[in-house]
Amino acid sequence: ELARGGQCYYVVPRISMLDEAEQTIQSLFPGIRIIQAHGRMQRNGAEENVAEFAEGNYDVLLATTVIENGVDIPSVNTIVVQNSQAFGMSTLYQLRGRVGRSDKQAFAYFLYREESITEQAAMRLQAIGELSELGSGFDVANRDLEIRG
Repeated sequence: ELARGGQCYYVVPRISMLDEAEQTIQSLFPGIRIIQAHGRMQRNGAEENVAEFAEGNYDVLLATTVIENGVDIPSVNTIVVQNSQAFGMSTLYQLRGRVGRSDKQAFAYFLYREESITEQAAMRLQAIGELSELGSGFDVANRDLEIRG
């Protein structure tokens, strides 16, 4: 993504996972510019960091689900969701919708720990992969109801 002039979101399910994820990303991509955003930051901290990221001052926004709604940055065309088995289907759908807001091909990568995946989590991830058409929100909701019983 960076090679084509874009930016990335990297999402983790827990605030406690942010620092370890940042260290991992830094070790894989030395010199990459990362900024964090999460719900327990000081007042307006997350908003200010997202604004800094949107201005292009950083390559990766490392965040929790605070970016799930209302963050639309056209230069971000790749999202990586770590431990995606820990998220609900509507959250995964919303996160995937944060990318692809420009004329460039968007990519969403849902990483998961195979030893931690439940049957329902596998079904959620499969459904998110299958329901990728624009406007498939209603279908996602229906499939989520089917999965949960």
